[in-house]
Amino acid sequence: MTNINLLVIIEAEIATTHLIEQVLRACAPHGISYKVQFLDRLESSDFTPNALPLFIRCGDPRAYSWAQTLVDANYPYLFYIDDNFWRIVGDSTLAEYYRHPIVRRSLEFTVSNATAVLTNSGELAGFLSQFNKQISILPTFFDFSLIEDVVPLSDERIRIGFSGSPSRVDDLELISPIVGPILERFPQAVFEFAGVLPNRIAPSERVLFFPHTPDYNSYIRFQAARNWAIGLAPLIDHEANRGKTDNKYREYGACRCAGIYSNIPPYSDVVKDSQTGRLVENTPSLWQQAITDLLSHPAEQAALAQAAFEDVRARYDISQVSTIWATFFKDLAAQLPRSTQSFDKKISWARKLRRRVDRARLNLSIVYHEGGAPLVVRRTFKKIMLAGK
Repeated sequence: MTNINLLVIIEAEIATTHLIEQVLRACAPHGISYKVQFLDRLESSDFTPNALPLFIRCGDPRAYSWAQTLVDANYPYLFYIDDNFWRIVGDSTLAEYYRHPIVRRSLEFTVSNATAVLTNSGELAGFLSQFNKQISILPTFFDFSLIEDVVPLSDERIRIGFSGSPSRVDDLELISPIVGPILERFPQAVFEFAGVLPNRIAPSERVLFFPHTPDYNSYIRFQAARNWAIGLAPLIDHEANRGKTDNKYREYGACRCAGIYSNIPPYSDVVKDSQTGRLVENTPSLWQQAITDLLSHPAEQAALAQAAFEDVRARYDISQVSTIWATFFKDLAAQLPRSTQSFDKKISWARKLRRRVDRARLNLSIVYHEGGAPLVVRRTFKKIMLAGK
């Protein structure tokens, strides 16, 4: 068996990085091993002989410097992305960050020069093809072992749930106007929001709010334990949302939850309307009607939940999907030249110097963007003081 060693490079531990680690662990029986390193701790020594770097969603400009060095050394690398950072809408901190020219340059260089770009979305793959023609669409997955021993809540309440980051608040504008009418009509209904609340909605006895859970494994166990009867997946129709993955369908299905989804990709690609979920056009009145239908017909709600569970188990079980991921890595590695040289030996002293200069310049730009000249002075002074100790 050919063994493949991946160097997984991440900016921070987030749900996406936890998910990628799930599938890579499942690939172990197929000869795939990996090591995770944070981008800000990355060193030349991490690039051991025959290691294949895999950048995960790295928009930080520090990735640009490393990508330059890899390109100069003819060292192959992969880039995984599951969001369209070029098309994020709104004026959130996240949107402003990805609009910054330095971040855009970093993203476009790193994506353009990757040996292969990995994603799970056909919509996103189409967008990324303007930067790189070597796009591979790998299937999404769910690890059922995470929730096998979870005991779901059982009482008279009917829970309607949604979980997401604060950046999803705009999508919840479809839900905000209908919370009150639903609660008034159905006395046993309860809305639960994790990580974000809709605008103009406050926590109460029947509107529960839970803080964001950064660890994905804990989050999915939390969702399974809450025993949501109905799961909401609203997405405003724009290019960034169309490039997302079908994560809520997988999660709701695995947790035996009847999902209601905006009728756009990614959900219109995977959900069979009125069979494995409900697809709804993006108006509050139609969302209210879909929720009302399921609350009024519990047998239909239960049938949707069971059909979704069976579909997710059949199509997304990580034990099966991991074989596709492992085959991809092995087939790709077989096409790459085998190397026994260390990363440092491939790079001339001039290239090493340029890398250090570029990294210093980019770090300076990042610090300036974060806090202007005063922060640059403070950081510089701090480094001088530490160097003198």
